Amino acid sequence: MKKVLFSLLGLALCGSVAQANIPDPANCSVTPADALDGLVVAPLSPSALAATINTINVRNEANNPIAGANVTVEFSGAINLCSATVTSGTTDANGDVVITLGGGGCAHMVALSGVIKANGLSIRNYDNVKSPDYDGASGDLTVNLSDLVVFSAEFLGSNPAECHDYDNNGATNLGDLVVFSPAFVNPNTCN
Repeated sequence: MKKVLFSLLGLALCGSVAQANIPDPANCSVTPADALDGLVVAPLSPSALAATINTINVRNEANNPIAGANVTVEFSGAINLCSATVTSGTTDANGDVVITLGGGGCAHMVALSGVIKANGLSIRNYDNVKSPDYDGASGDLTVNLSDLVVFSAEFLGSNPAECHDYDNNGATNLGDLVVFSPAFVNPNTCN
């Protein structure tokens, strides 16, 4: 009888330890992407845009941080990444990993265009991945005049607010200009 109790206790403890490394999407967070309702990518040089620097916090069902979790960011085919972009990392003792997303292109309202996984489990599935490097046809990994023309058409209302509506609120407005302008003024490039 004692052996059976110890075996059951051992199984329960093993189950608890295993559960400790299983992410709970409801307790995880991605900052700033959760507030933007999508991911922002942009060419990385001369400096990364604030909207592209994501702090991913991974937590389990008990809301405890998971240290050492393998985190990956995956994109649909519409996004062109800079060659220097690293799309994976390992969480620290607080359950945090910072991943900076360099690239161009647009996926507006495309299911699973940006997926974040922790320990192989999807913790976020975004339908929007957008970049200041989008000229209406693609992203060429440089923010330039052709990108400004498309941004301006959305900003002025000539075109629908889609690929340059980085906060996904249905309008390309001042909040989106704050994201676009530093990438254009410098101008940002992947090279």
